[in-house]
Amino acid sequence: MKLGLQRNDVVLGIDVGTQSTKCVVLDAAGQPRGSGQAGYDVELPRPHWAEQAPETWWQAATNAVRQALRAANVSPGQVQGIGLAGQMHGVVVLGHDLNPLRPAIIWMDRRSANLCETILARLMPEDVTTIAGNQLSPGFAGASLAWLREAEPDTLDRARVVLQPKDYLVLRLTGEISSDVSDASATWLYDIAQRCWSETLANACGVPLDILPPVYGSGDVVGKLHPQPAESLGLRAGIPVVAGAADQAALLLGIGVVEPGRGSIALGTGGQMTIVSAHPRIDPELRLNTFCHAVPGLWYTMGAILNGGIALRWWRDVISPSRDTTYPELLAEAAVVPAGSEGLLFVPYLEGERTPHMDPDASGAFVGLTARHQRGHMTRAVLEGVAYAFRDCLLVLQDTGPLPDHFLIGGGGAQGTLWRQILADVLGVSLQTVRGTEHTAQGAALLAGLGADVFYDLPQAVAHAVDYGSSELPDPAERAVYDTGFDRFRALYPALRTVRPDGLG
Repeated sequence: MKLGLQRNDVVLGIDVGTQSTKCVVLDAAGQPRGSGQAGYDVELPRPHWAEQAPETWWQAATNAVRQALRAANVSPGQVQGIGLAGQMHGVVVLGHDLNPLRPAIIWMDRRSANLCETILARLMPEDVTTIAGNQLSPGFAGASLAWLREAEPDTLDRARVVLQPKDYLVLRLTGEISSDVSDASATWLYDIAQRCWSETLANACGVPLDILPPVYGSGDVVGKLHPQPAESLGLRAGIPVVAGAADQAALLLGIGVVEPGRGSIALGTGGQMTIVSAHPRIDPELRLNTFCHAVPGLWYTMGAILNGGIALRWWRDVISPSRDTTYPELLAEAAVVPAGSEGLLFVPYLEGERTPHMDPDASGAFVGLTARHQRGHMTRAVLEGVAYAFRDCLLVLQDTGPLPDHFLIGGGGAQGTLWRQILADVLGVSLQTVRGTEHTAQGAALLAGLGADVFYDLPQAVAHAVDYGSSELPDPAERAVYDTGFDRFRALYPALRTVRPDGLG
């Protein structure tokens, strides 16, 4: 805590998610005091479209902040700073009056799929690798804006600025147009190595550079809270507001992955395996995503799987449509099955797969099923299949540089010991949990604390705020079993491609 501040001072972290906006109140000792949350829907007006009205984020933020302040029992005068995090890749197009010209196109939108190859054909392959550092996928801002240029040219012609979701809330709070390095680097319009907008990429996507916002460091103060939004939030005017961070970068802050060589695993609906570095670790085959970290001078490289906790949820719903069977019951049955599930394998590609296959049409399967296999075997095979998918990520990350000998792990799927131990055994690395749940909003609050001088520096903030839990170490005997299982697992993706339905080969 810095001189001149009071021990009862707090900062706010606001996380603009896909299904809800959350707010966390963090005190000057880095401890959470209270939280709030308000939900909303994703609009799906046509096949492959996914949109949200930016006003719904604002209304949810006002509700979440007021809930959090009540839960923390703090007064408006105690709040010293506000930081934001948000869903990545989205497109919020604002006119000259700074009001939205249309609903926001969000990350899960796929309407631009048929344009990605056209955009890539306008570029040299080395431009994609060295400038963007990422494969162009539907849902990235560059692709969505290219769709607008083709389908709604008048919208872009009338645009004053294009923002990311959390940047729209920064504008509502302060009246200032801004983005931060972590969100900008995930638009596919940004030079991730030079940290500036790329005219080459913007031209390929048909995006004028003058509608892209100024880019700040994530902890930089962009402006101060204006009186009208302050009244809506139940706060005082004049509170510093920082630029904030993309949700994945804020999550890394919230779990303490802030130094080169540190790694994390997030096991939620999907899953991410991330390593932080002092230079961009770009996979030449672009099977990974590399973005700027919220920590100055750092990057993070991420392998992503689409089927993490969702695979276990699918299996539970298949065998128990009424959901009478609980997750603890399933995990208890799986725990007594030996490693390797007695030869049963599960390919978890229920929603396609990203790293390493980058294949939206990949599909799942149980392989090796016999009459001796029971429900517990199948549940354990699901857990092991997801772990094998993470091992695929680990191997691709290894191609780009050294690996950590341990990873921090979080997310809803990481709460149970069994799945964490299976992951440790399959990956051959130790895993350490991070206590708490709202790590992304907490990361945004840490940025607010830095911008408002509540904390001296990021290491001090992390040391106060991050609460580490238990560790799982790999078992050499189980590891040997899983090495054999992984060799079989890797053979299944190409084999399953040969038996896909017509049109999906």
